Amino acid sequence: MTKTFLLCFLPGARALQGRQYWQACRDVILFITCLAACYSLFGVGWILPLTVLLLASECYRGFYVLHQQACDNRLQHQSLDAGNLDRVIHLFRRPGWWLPVLNWPWLTIGAIGFAVSLLARSTEISLEGIIQGLPVAGELVRGLLQPNWALLSDAVFIYARQTLEVALLGTGLGFLLALPVSFFCAQNLMGGNILARLIYLFCRAVMVVVRALPTFMLGLIFVALVGLGPFPGVLAITLFSFGVMVKLFSETIETIDYGAVEAVKASGGHWFNAVTFAVAPQALPGILAQLLYCMEINVHSATVLGLIGAEGIGLPIHEYLSALAYDSAATFILVTILMTIVIDYASAFLRKRVL
Repeated sequence: MTKTFLLCFLPGARALQGRQYWQACRDVILFITCLAACYSLFGVGWILPLTVLLLASECYRGFYVLHQQACDNRLQHQSLDAGNLDRVIHLFRRPGWWLPVLNWPWLTIGAIGFAVSLLARSTEISLEGIIQGLPVAGELVRGLLQPNWALLSDAVFIYARQTLEVALLGTGLGFLLALPVSFFCAQNLMGGNILARLIYLFCRAVMVVVRALPTFMLGLIFVALVGLGPFPGVLAITLFSFGVMVKLFSETIETIDYGAVEAVKASGGHWFNAVTFAVAPQALPGILAQLLYCMEINVHSATVLGLIGAEGIGLPIHEYLSALAYDSAATFILVTILMTIVIDYASAFLRKRVL
């Protein structure tokens, strides 16, 4: 009886008895995480009530599991004749002491709740700050409702056009760099010998390093290298698109039917023949769809790069917001929203056509 009670009471004990070692470790880690987070958030005084609550929940769930096991054992020894029908039906009923809320996984719920609370505290989330910012938000909304239309031509024909040019050129250059490298980063094409495997590992490692730097950071680096203007924006989007496209394209290549590649090799074709006649026709629709998706993302990136002096529509938005000229900033914000909507729908339409 004591052993049964401990199995119901201790977190992870039931899973350990059933040789579910990962689940046992998970329950113990969640229990310790809840106690540590409670101590960090509320102090030592709340640890005992929380411990009692979590252990009581585990005990309740454990006894309910034992009840189900006992019902299953009794059901195996019951005959299904008319005299025992009521007893069999009774075994399928939940006990009167069963409450759904007590049978929830409170260890997991508590760990998630405490994790969110710690993140909220470390990131200084404050309802008071939101309330204090409501007047400024009201002014911004009034500016959006009364934009300065005199700046519309500049917003559309100068800054929005420049943003699209940076995104298009950066995406195109990134695509030209990424397409050939993607074949060397596809695991199904580079597993033939040790040299191919080493090339695959080297290319994947380089791409991980490239993707580690976000577009905004790349923009700062290239502004320091080549100066202000749209050129550093093109370089930043090109390099970031290169890393992202290689990952997306190589994963698309890895999903092809490899039987066509084997057929080309069996007929005497080499690796480049297999890529040209078996891989490319299958992967091309998916690659084009991923290219359109990257183009959509790069338009957003080109907008943000204006904040660091890489030109584009983000530059006047930042300047007017800093000068509290919300009506002027509203014109550029509305153009950005309209441009994003058009590109989003156009990209979705083209992806459907491609796929």
